[in-house]
Amino acid sequence: MVSAALEETECLQLWPAPKTKPTTQPPLLLCVFALGVLLAAFDIVSPQIAFGVAILLLMLLGQLNLREALASLNWPIVVMLACMIPLAGAMQTTGAAEMIASSLAAVLPMGYPSLAVALMLLLAVALTPFINNASVVIALTPISLEIAQSFNCPPAALLIAIAVGASLDFLTPFGHHNNTLVMGIGGYRFADFPRAGWPVTVVTVVAAFLSIVVFWL
Repeated sequence: MVSAALEETECLQLWPAPKTKPTTQPPLLLCVFALGVLLAAFDIVSPQIAFGVAILLLMLLGQLNLREALASLNWPIVVMLACMIPLAGAMQTTGAAEMIASSLAAVLPMGYPSLAVALMLLLAVALTPFINNASVVIALTPISLEIAQSFNCPPAALLIAIAVGASLDFLTPFGHHNNTLVMGIGGYRFADFPRAGWPVTVVTVVAAFLSIVVFWL
């Protein structure tokens, strides 16, 4: 009865721990996933085909139930990302990204690409706690490409700064669903996140900035 109710309401059983035998083989899953990554990384096939082949192999090997996999997807996030991608394209084609980049470049001294890296890194860190991290990346990418041209710096450095900054979400319980889950299970308060998260954020931002400057500039 309890198991049926949990499955129907899509709740997670925390106690007692459910005694279930693993139905998947981690080494096999890792090998198939690694195959998809290698096929895409070496441009043997496109990423869509590479990971499509990986999914097909998992299904043929009985390691993936496609119906359960599709049911477990967070469809609101998928739809939101599908809507954000055209928005990022519109920012570039309408000139909005160029205008924003020009405004930012006007207040920064030219000839210092490290300042552009710091700017994009801090923007991503500031937006991620309040906006989905993937949406932050999509919105800031066209702006970073325009700034890269203005500062004559490698676009990869700014893109890495955005990717890393969008991943540093330690300040709010709603910036990422993992934070929300931990808050509920651990009984944390909102104030606990910035109190414990700001030192981690500062350390990771400094480490990320120095690494990008050393390896990408």
